[in-house]
Amino acid sequence: MQIKTPRLLLRLVNYRDVPALVALLNDPLVSQYNDYGDKLTQPEVRAMLQADLEEFYEGRGGRFAIEYNGKFIGTLGLYDYDVNTKHIHLGIELAPLFWRLGLASEALSAALNTLEQLAPDCEVSRVIGKVSQENTGCQRLLLGCGFKQISCGRLCVFELHTSQLPV
Repeated sequence: MQIKTPRLLLRLVNYRDVPALVALLNDPLVSQYNDYGDKLTQPEVRAMLQADLEEFYEGRGGRFAIEYNGKFIGTLGLYDYDVNTKHIHLGIELAPLFWRLGLASEALSAALNTLEQLAPDCEVSRVIGKVSQENTGCQRLLLGCGFKQISCGRLCVFELHTSQLPV
């Protein structure tokens, strides 16, 4: 599975990505906004990838590497699909060197436009993003991609109804 945009390649993560993903998730600028902590080990990330790969092969989302000029710069994940509510959650991490270049927006737009390919066994009605209240950059990203903020406490919750996606 690969999705190409003008500047990016989104592809399924693999075990060769573990060292780069460990570095990304342990970067203090990234880890301050996620719920993984900042001391992830390679075995822990490898186990996360195993779960993500299982989600993908079961047709329920997964984690996708974001590449720019052939270099791993981040990931985009679709996870925790709820068959009853038809909601899927979104997560995105991008190396700080690539912030504010429009790359996260490009990756997210591509993922949303190919949602049926990324989660083929899911009848998704809403995509949910939960963002740290301090992570204003990610909040702007979601708003810019059509998400609506539905609540905000320690975490701000955003949603996008798939009926709002281009056909």
